[in-house]
Amino acid sequence: MAPIQSRAILRKAMPMPPRAEYALRFSKETERRLVRCRASVRAAIRERLESIALAAAKLGRRTKQPGPNEPPLRFYVYEGYRVVYQVDAATRRVVVLDLVAVPS
Repeated sequence: MAPIQSRAILRKAMPMPPRAEYALRFSKETERRLVRCRASVRAAIRERLESIALAAAKLGRRTKQPGPNEPPLRFYVYEGYRVVYQVDAATRRVVVLDLVAVPS
């Protein structure tokens, strides 16, 4: 009779189920503002948000969360648009809070 392998060895051999990716979430008002932007600006915003969502979904990586006295997370696109977002780990979403044209 062959010896029984320990469960730890079996767990290491089992493939891990894929982690659910983060979804992007826009409010209706923010989505209307996004539709009014040029196609190149929309593509740049989507690309940046998707890279944020992919980074948040990586194993072992803590997502950035602003402190209570810090401004929300944001990035700028072509020095003309400011995108304010929040990474919600509980619902696994990247929520776009605001999209504003920055006056120059």
